Amino acid sequence: MRNNTVFFLIFTVYNLFSQELILVTESTIILDVDQTKELYFSFAEGDEIIFNMQMVKGKHIKEIEVVETPGNTILTEFKSTELKDKRIQIRNKGIYKFKFYSSSLTRRVCKIKIFRIPKDENTKTFNTNWKWKVKRDTTYTTYQEDSLVGYQTIKYKETVRELKETKYEEIMLFEKSQRVHSYWNPNPSRTYLRVDLPKINSNSLKEERLVAWSYWIGVGQEGAQAYKENIKSISNLVAKAANIYYQSPLAGVAVGEITNLIIPTTGQDIQYYFIEDFNNVTQFLNQQNFLQFDQGKGVAAFGRSERTNKGTFYIGLYNDNRRLGLDVDVKVLAIKEIKLYENIVYDREKEKPQYVTLQKTKMNINETRIRVPVE
Repeated sequence: MRNNTVFFLIFTVYNLFSQELILVTESTIILDVDQTKELYFSFAEGDEIIFNMQMVKGKHIKEIEVVETPGNTILTEFKSTELKDKRIQIRNKGIYKFKFYSSSLTRRVCKIKIFRIPKDENTKTFNTNWKWKVKRDTTYTTYQEDSLVGYQTIKYKETVRELKETKYEEIMLFEKSQRVHSYWNPNPSRTYLRVDLPKINSNSLKEERLVAWSYWIGVGQEGAQAYKENIKSISNLVAKAANIYYQSPLAGVAVGEITNLIIPTTGQDIQYYFIEDFNNVTQFLNQQNFLQFDQGKGVAAFGRSERTNKGTFYIGLYNDNRRLGLDVDVKVLAIKEIKLYENIVYDREKEKPQYVTLQKTKMNINETRIRVPVE
């Protein structure tokens, strides 16, 4: 029995060494946490692979896999500490992947040796290297496309809103002579006037807007006489501005065409304030602090404003003369711009493109790179 065992061992050793081992690679594989490394080699049909692995650092390699590409797994080892003369038969010539994976938190290091035993003398010098090859796959896609074949003339009617006329309207908002008592008079030496700006009415064929408003404040006979002289001078001012006619000097002031009016140089003066709301009017009457958007003092004064263009505002008057009551002439005029439109119907033509739907085919070429044996 002992003689038979010795004979078998001698026969096995002789058989192993009688086969020619060709070294494919001798490498050191280093893997950090959750890392994979892959090696690729070409093998000939009939080859036999001798695969050896020995750990250098760490307990084991989590997974070792040998794959006949693209996806045929021929060997899988888990938690391997050593592989000794692992034999793999190669049935098909191709590319083989040796995959090493570690999930450990510490580094793993192992040494590997891969040999091949050729089937015969014809594959003894087989090149185990590989190269990239571009693989082209052609597919065809059908699709629809609209093709222009001509145009069709279409007649239609279009309604266009066009400006017919632009005109300006003078609106005398306020024209009053107001008595303002003296400072020592039992009656108050402060009073106010309310001014309501015109409403704006617009629709689809009419647009209105308040351009501006102007004012005149004159005291006594001096102020009244100055305003009459301003009316007389309008004809000369209008002559310089073609196609413009003003019924009042204040109209020219409101639109900015008239910048100077005659102001008397003698007479009693009045203090005036333009106030936006009645709450501040009450404070003005009670000699308290109040807000105003304009003020002045004089025998006469004029001006224009675009600040307040809707609603109501107030004019406060204050006579600081101790003995004389004053008659104050106050005028406020607004200029409204009115645009009138009309709807005009036009005959129109347009070219409408005509299409037909065609069935077409498109060729798609997809390129991919694959590993192939060098020979």
